Order: sequence, then structure tokens, then C-alpha cells
Amino acid sequence: MNTVTSDNSSRRKKETSEKINQLIQDLKDEEINVRRKAISDLRKIGEPAVKALIQALKDENEYVLWGALEALGKIGELAVEPLLETLKDEDFYVRNSATSALIEIGKSAVEPLIQALKEKEWYVRWRAALALGEIGDVRAIKPLIQALDDEDGDVQWRAAEALGKIGEPAVEQLIKGLKDKDKYIRWSAAEALEKIGKPAVEQLIKGLKDKDVGVRRDTAWALGAIGDAKAVEPLIQALKDENSDVRREAAWALGKIEDNRTIDPLIQALKDENSDVRRVAAEVLGNIGDKKAVEPLIQALKDENEDVQEAIIEALGKIMAKKS
Repeated sequence: MNTVTSDNSSRRKKETSEKINQLIQDLKDEEINVRRKAISDLRKIGEPAVKALIQALKDENEYVLWGALEALGKIGELAVEPLLETLKDEDFYVRNSATSALIEIGKSAVEPLIQALKEKEWYVRWRAALALGEIGDVRAIKPLIQALDDEDGDVQWRAAEALGKIGEPAVEQLIKGLKDKDKYIRWSAAEALEKIGKPAVEQLIKGLKDKDVGVRRDTAWALGAIGDAKAVEPLIQALKDENSDVRREAAWALGKIEDNRTIDPLIQALKDENSDVRRVAAEVLGNIGDKKAVEPLIQALKDENEDVQEAIIEALGKIMAKKS
């Protein structure tokens, strides 16, 4: 009896294997309806088809490649672990295809991808971060912020990109990231906030009043990089910050926002006690090119700092060039 059952099981496995192989071949068919039926049938077969579909990711025929990707995406969670292993494949294009399939699977792949951020191979961590950013699930926010401290610079960059894609839900945690002791996490968090853009502005404005100097400084930079006019008044207030690094970044940021309200505060910043702040204010006024700054810049030529003097001369040259 057991022999009969075993034989039946073996026969069914063989029939399934033959059917899978035929369906993989059908993915090459030029007729779209044949390919679509093959994808549908492979999805119905499910887990037994996964291994063959992953092998199909290496096929040079693009119909097979995209058909395999779609089928793996539809099979879903059962395909996740084999696809994660495929991220270690030596072939770049196979890794790329596996990443696309994981993105197609979506939320079911999130937790395994989070674990993949700890894999020893940097390119696996890089692809895990890429996929998590495309999927956009909030569960990935904290692990991606931790990945900002990855030993590999490319992984750090990809994690920042991913957080930028997740967008507004990541802002609060990224603001906290600006307080991290690790400078790479702080820089990457600021870059991610820049990528998020306008949805991050309100939270960033609050960051200008944070008790942590690093948060205020990096927040000012991010607001300038985003360039939203909502930040003008808060940045003008930041020109009065007790810390010169914050004042310097606020001056730079105001120069990135096209708004007439920035001119007078930047002219006042030419008198700042810190030479770096005065230098940046002069550079920014030159870039803006408003003739209202000419007389104050001429007066500021009395500055004792050579770098400030050079910045003023260059700024005056730019303004005069615009006038002519």
C-alpha cells in the first residue's frame, strides 16, 4: 500500500515538473494570451514552481524573464525566501530581477527584507534597502535608519534613498536620527529629509528649536536644500541662534530660497561676530544679486578677515555683472 502511495506521489511530482517546464517554455511564446495563461497556471501551482521560476530569471528571453517575475510576484510569500537567496547570485542581472520580484510581492516580503539588511554581503543589504524603499512599508523605517550606519557607504546611501521614498511617515524618526552620535547617521538622515522634501518641512521647522545643536544645524541645511518658502521666517530667526554653526547654515539656507524677505536679515548677518557666518552671508548675497546689498557689502569691506573680504569682493562682482 505504501509502495503504491509512494509511486503515485512520485508520478505526480514528475507530472508537475513536466508541466512547469512546459509553462516556462510557454513564456517564450509571442502570443500574449499564451504567456498570460502560463503565468496564471504557474501562480496556481505555487511553491513547486518557485525554483524553476527563479532559474527562469537567468533566461535571455525577456518574455520569460518578465513572465517569471510576474508569476513570482503573484505566488507571493512562498517565493520570498528563495528570492532572498537569489540576491546573493553572482549575476548582477539575476539579483536585479530577484529584487524586482520581491518589490512585486510587496508587504509579505518586508520582514524578511528587514532581516536581509543584516546579511554579510553588502550587495544583499543594498538590494534589501532598495526593495524596502520601493515597497514603502512603515515597518522598515527604524531598520533603515539603523542601516544609515552600515559599514558600506553605498548601503548607507541606498538606505537614505529608501527613507526618502517612504516619505512623510519617516520624518519623525529621521529627525531623531539627527541627534545620533554617529556623524554618518546624522548626515544621511539630513539627506533623507531633503529627499522627502515639502512633507518634511513642518517637522524640520520644529527642529530649528531643538535643544541639540546638531539637530538645529542639520535641520537648517535640510530646509535650505528643500527650498520651501514656509521656512524663511524660521530661518531668519535661526540667524540669531546662539551657535555660530547654526547661524552659518541658516544663512546658507536662506540663499537657497528665492524670497525678498531674506535680503535684510542677510545684510545684518554681515555684522555677525563669527567670520564664517559673515563669509557665507556675503556669498549668498552675491548669488542673490540684489543691488540693495551693494552699499552694505562695500561697508563690510573693512572686515579684518581675509576670507570674508574675498567673499565680499566676489559678491560685489556678481551683483555688478547682473546690473550690467
